Parts: sequence; C-alpha cells; structure tokens
Amino acid sequence: MRTASRFETLTKRKVLIQERTNRFISDLQRLVQLLDVDIDLEEQRTGIFDLASRNYSTVAQDLRARRDNLMATITRLERRPATEIDTAENNPQYATAIRGEDRIFN
Repeated sequence: MRTASRFETLTKRKVLIQERTNRFISDLQRLVQLLDVDIDLEEQRTGIFDLASRNYSTVAQDLRARRDNLMATITRLERRPATEIDTAENNPQYATAIRGEDRIFN
C-alpha cells in the first residue's frame, strides 16, 4: 500500500480548505438574501424607507449592519489568496482545524 507524499497531502488539504470556503461563502450569501427579505419586510411594516429618517426602524438598521458585515466577510473570503492557505499550515491551530475538530483549545 502506497503512502501519500507530503505534496499530495498538502494539495488535498488545500482543495479541502477551498471547498469548505466555497460552501461557507454560499451559506453566507444565503444569509444575506434572508436579511434582505427581513429588511424589506421591516421597512414595509413601518412604512419608512428613508435611512436618514429619525424614525427609521432600529431593527432594520441592525439587520442592515449584519448584512453589511456578512457582505464584507464574503468579499474578504473571495479575495483570499492561496498563499494564506500556505501560511495557515504554519499556524499551530491549523492542524486542529484540518482534523475537523469543532473547538480549538489553547
């Protein structure tokens, strides 16, 4: 039985990380869509659509802030270069994340 070389192992890890990142981005995009719907519903409920209005819903403001943060996260993940995956391997927490453990204990 042939053992995988270090290069093959690292390549598989990079592919796995990229697949997980893509799934995570898809999940975040879905959350953004849901927040958009919630914002629209809240604006319709209150009848105030002007963000500059003093009476604009605080719920809608909070939902917008969450949506904007998620969109910024998506943008950062999409722009993340492959070199970050390489440098992540030097991180002591990387091995724990690769094994798929949910929690990292220091």
